[in-house]
Amino acid sequence: MPAVFTSHALSRSGRLAGVIAFAALASTAQSAFAADAAMRVLNAPGSLIMEGPGTKRVDIQVAPQAGAGTNLVATLYRYDEDGKPSDTPVTTYQASASGGKASFNVAIPAYGLYLLDTKLQSAGGSGAELKINMAAITAGGAGFTDAGVITHFGQHKGNPAVVLPLVKKAGFNWIRDELYWSEVEKTAGNFSFPADYTNYVTQAAKLNLKPLIILDYSNRKAYPNLLKGPQGFPVNQQERDLFVRYAQKLVGMYGKQVKHWEVWNEPAFGKVTYENYAALLKDVYPAIKKVSPDSTVISCGGGGAGGGPGGDCIVALIKAGVLDYQDGFSIHPYMSPHDPDSGYPAKGAPVNPVNIPNVWPHLARMMNANPREGHGKLKVWITEIGWPSSPQSAGLSEPSQAANIARTYLLSRRYDEATEGVFWYDFVDDGVDPNNKESNFGMLRADLTPKPAYVAASVVMKTLGARKWARALIDSRDVKVYQYGTDNPVYVGWQTGSSENAASVQIPPGKYTQRDWQGATSTVTVPSGGFQWQLGALPKYLTPAGQSN
Repeated sequence: MPAVFTSHALSRSGRLAGVIAFAALASTAQSAFAADAAMRVLNAPGSLIMEGPGTKRVDIQVAPQAGAGTNLVATLYRYDEDGKPSDTPVTTYQASASGGKASFNVAIPAYGLYLLDTKLQSAGGSGAELKINMAAITAGGAGFTDAGVITHFGQHKGNPAVVLPLVKKAGFNWIRDELYWSEVEKTAGNFSFPADYTNYVTQAAKLNLKPLIILDYSNRKAYPNLLKGPQGFPVNQQERDLFVRYAQKLVGMYGKQVKHWEVWNEPAFGKVTYENYAALLKDVYPAIKKVSPDSTVISCGGGGAGGGPGGDCIVALIKAGVLDYQDGFSIHPYMSPHDPDSGYPAKGAPVNPVNIPNVWPHLARMMNANPREGHGKLKVWITEIGWPSSPQSAGLSEPSQAANIARTYLLSRRYDEATEGVFWYDFVDDGVDPNNKESNFGMLRADLTPKPAYVAASVVMKTLGARKWARALIDSRDVKVYQYGTDNPVYVGWQTGSSENAASVQIPPGKYTQRDWQGATSTVTVPSGGFQWQLGALPKYLTPAGQSN
């Protein structure tokens, strides 16, 4: 990994300190959404994300001491083309706040992301304020078959019955999670499976979400005299045998519902060593295949803490002669705070700069040059990539996160020769501190209200569906206009800057439906000779009028 490689690079054990739980809407992931403790939303978590426009009753609890004559005023704003709440309100509601509760029937007029700004008002002036995000997302569509998100059910966080439908609703088809060794074998030789583990795997299967499960980590609780090496990684035959038994028990328990397994997460190869990792692969791979022959076993666990854009783990395992002991490799190519189009400079690295247009083709060339005998070309899994939404002092924001998630999936489809799946880290914020970068990688806040990233991702998933990249109309440093699909094309455009600029685009003349980053539609007539398309950091989409997605 080059020294300049940027990443959030925090070990999963460190992330365990994060808290994912339903909190009052007063506790949100951005300081602008901070609210007085005297107010909170009573709606069920996740229920403010609607499939399509409509009316939603919003119930708000206020301090019991709110006396007669105290009102709650709620102003509805739609987010604008730059991913920020508009200055112009859609409408305003008012209800009595006496009695400790106020309710509004909020009419969401069109697809998109909305902010409901609620304020207590009394004869003495304004009081507490609570800001609430609501969304009407595009319904239908098969979503991206190669897109997934990171969930934290293995850490006993979140309710699968609430969270997983939101994953599916956005158009994702995969989740990546864990079934910890220390949780299923709490005492030596005695295996039991926590009910919430079985619950999330079962819930995912019911929704046709495919789980990618990580086999991790050490288990010093059950074996206090063993596993004393770096990260508790198995480094001798006795320890490997114990890990293999754990893996077989999991596959035996969940193998009908889980077909994809990843060996460890972000091993610190500088300490663990590739030799020890290769030895574990040689034992665990055939053991999994014996229990579940149609399973896919993925190696590298992200390539080490922070990833490594050149696929260092892949190179090392090929040199170690263990190509036959995995069905694919994974990397974690974090680029934050740089965008996925441009990335960051990496002098001396195998690719420079590090960005999706360089790294994905580089990995494809590696796979083409190193096929597995009798198996063919292996695939690379991007099992973690993501951008946080704050702090803004680090050049990050909710609009930039939304642009980066959309462009990550659009570019990955553009350069998909080697990649099998791309998993966004992560689905729900790990905390509520607006100044902690690690707490803000989610596309939903900790209370399961939507950020712009959730809405932007849903539009990519539902608009493109299974369409493959067809051609580039513009592929400059600053402007991208791509066609996806041939018989039913979708044209997608964006620019890497933050402001909007016009790009001259040549597509067949006729009427088109334009969809913005949050799903709002308008009609565009393209004359012969093309048109000037106003593009910004958040992608826009054009489909021929009357064409279904």
